[in-house]
Amino acid sequence: MHFTRCSHERYYAWDYRVLKTFARHYSTGEVIPEKLVESMRGAKKMFAATELQRQIFYALIDQTFFGEQPSSPMDTISVVADLRRRHTSWKHVEGTHWHTRFNHLLNYGAGYYSYLYAKCFAATIWEKICEDDPLSLATGSSLRTRFLQHGGAKDPTFLLNDVVGDGILRYRDGGIVPDITSLCREMDLLQG
Repeated sequence: MHFTRCSHERYYAWDYRVLKTFARHYSTGEVIPEKLVESMRGAKKMFAATELQRQIFYALIDQTFFGEQPSSPMDTISVVADLRRRHTSWKHVEGTHWHTRFNHLLNYGAGYYSYLYAKCFAATIWEKICEDDPLSLATGSSLRTRFLQHGGAKDPTFLLNDVVGDGILRYRDGGIVPDITSLCREMDLLQG
């Protein structure tokens, strides 16, 4: 799992309660207006579903190229075109082969999906632990000691369950699957 991408910290950069403690106009010193932050958050959400679809598409390409291999060589251009047609709303443009320049496909070896897992984990950590009071010393200390300080020394599933509790992930077919509820709420795909 690409655990370093589980960056719940990015949420702090979008929270007005945090921003107002340091975000000031360079010449006037005026604190960033709350309405501006809300507008920026709205703009960020505008294409969130499209971005999610793109990340799923990348993960599908990676899984297809580097997952279980067929016995015969594959035409990667045809594979990408077929995946695009079946799983996205974008049309394939003949003669293009952008995936040959997408270096993440070379580095992850069927692990690109971990970006999506990390987004789910980060959304859950923010919603369940940090969102109520992102400036809480107790919350920050707990995250540091129960989650961040271990680096790669402990199993990520143990760390996630320890910091958030049961429900952040479930086991399926010998692997783990993240709870997508918090990410879906963040994207306004779920109410409540």
